[in-house]
Amino acid sequence: MAGEDRMQAPEVGVEAPGAKPWYVGPLAMGVIAIAAIPVARWALFEVDHQYANFAGAGCAAFAGLMGFLALLLYPKIGKRVKLAIMAMPIVGLVVFWAMYEFIGFSGEVVPTFRLRSYLRQRPTIRPTRPDESGFAQSDPNRKARFTQFLGDSRDGIIDDRSFSMEWDKKLPEVVWRHAIGEGWSGFAIAESLAVTLEQLGEEESLTALNLATGEFAWRQKMPGRHFHAMGGLGPRSTPTLVEFDGQWSVVALGATGHLVRVDLLTGKPIWKINLNELCGVSQAEFELDVQWGRSSSPLVNDGVVYVPLGGRTMDKDSPKSLIAIGFDDGKEIWRNGAAQVAYASPAFLELDGVPQVVSVNEGSVTGHDPSTGAVLWTSPWPSKSNADACASQPVQVDGRRLLIGKGYAQGSKMIRVSRKHGGGGDSTGSTDRFEAEDIWVNTKTLKTKFTNAIHLEGRLYALSDGILECVDAATGERVWRGGRFGQGQILIVNGTILVLSEDGRVAAVEIHRGKTMAELSVLEGITWNTPAVAGPFLLVRNGSEVVCLQSPSSGDRPAGVSEEAPSEMSE
Repeated sequence: MAGEDRMQAPEVGVEAPGAKPWYVGPLAMGVIAIAAIPVARWALFEVDHQYANFAGAGCAAFAGLMGFLALLLYPKIGKRVKLAIMAMPIVGLVVFWAMYEFIGFSGEVVPTFRLRSYLRQRPTIRPTRPDESGFAQSDPNRKARFTQFLGDSRDGIIDDRSFSMEWDKKLPEVVWRHAIGEGWSGFAIAESLAVTLEQLGEEESLTALNLATGEFAWRQKMPGRHFHAMGGLGPRSTPTLVEFDGQWSVVALGATGHLVRVDLLTGKPIWKINLNELCGVSQAEFELDVQWGRSSSPLVNDGVVYVPLGGRTMDKDSPKSLIAIGFDDGKEIWRNGAAQVAYASPAFLELDGVPQVVSVNEGSVTGHDPSTGAVLWTSPWPSKSNADACASQPVQVDGRRLLIGKGYAQGSKMIRVSRKHGGGGDSTGSTDRFEAEDIWVNTKTLKTKFTNAIHLEGRLYALSDGILECVDAATGERVWRGGRFGQGQILIVNGTILVLSEDGRVAAVEIHRGKTMAELSVLEGITWNTPAVAGPFLLVRNGSEVVCLQSPSSGDRPAGVSEEAPSEMSE
């Protein structure tokens, strides 16, 4: 019969005589994809570690899909065996999920997990209620100071000889540790109190702890909850401590727009305002443009509080880059600038002899007249506050130069701001005008994604795409590159680099060559918070735990701390 002579197409998974096996194509493509993983990562690693991870993950996912397809098409494996092999990844995922909990994405967008609490040696300790008795007014550590983001001078340089960085001789010791609410805020320290922001349920909390013991002194709560899958939960700015007429105050900004001033010793509010209300947007509307919440630490200078304001980009008269608030009464003084806000904090700098507030915004950097907010100069710096955002501080190098850095393969640039005399009046009423010119731009150095560069004696130091790096400030060229610490934070303490890594290690790094002298693991989970050094104490935290370490200078022991300090506080 004619039908018997007609060649029948082979069934899927069954080889026809002389035909090429069906599984060979997917298998070959899977092998090519596996081989492409290191190539793709190598090609993009120097550009941006996040992009390299995306490329590697894409190749790995494609290889897995092709391998799975080749398995289905392989004719010599029975259906039951195939079903068993297909079930193995599902069983593996169930077992993995029973053992590990997801705690967020790293700064390079890598999913991060840790053992669940019932499998860890040290169980999670829940935050306790504040101790209403407050703290001892006679505490001898009251002179220890770290009053704002990046230290008293807001530049990341700490010179305090009561704190030892000779960790190669003696590592710091844990004084106390306990759980804390989520958030990326750092600590500000004065009068033996350490103040930070944390998330507690549906409220943000401005919280004060006793520096030497870790006991709660007070909490001031504010309604609001910010969460983003890629950025985590909770507030992210560091409070600012200010002494005025012998009285200490705390000025703090939550992720949801609450700006408050409270008394440092008691936590009692002096004034409260909401920035979202001032710029006429809801939190949800604001986060369409500024996706990861308000992250700027308040700048206080000469009786004025400066913070980024923002608004909706689509509105004609909004957003405004900065707002000035009276420190005494919380009343608005001015709002100015037309750029949407970013995630850096304003800085008070003197450039070419003129005091000004420098703001890193979405798409630009601007200098503002402190008395009126008028924009004195603008330098373009591409970014999107709902994508490749700017989070790094402007770093002053000398009387005219400042550095701007950013992640997402953008690198850094050096700006020179010059005052030109004469030439007609401007919006400030002055006959002077300013020019901001780029001295150098380098896409390969100082890629500061979540961290900040520090300038010291003609050198710039930073975690560049997670790798510690030293750069010549004059040229932008790399001097040395040291260890990899992830998207963590750094300070320069007594001439040594102190690193708090993204995975919770603290390290002492020699500043001239970048050699790690000593390191100690102190936290579990993603750690993006800035550390604080005050007196002999080092405070570090992340979104779940706070640890106080001591590293006193030789022969000194911190007052108020017992010889055998507890390693952990009980509830």
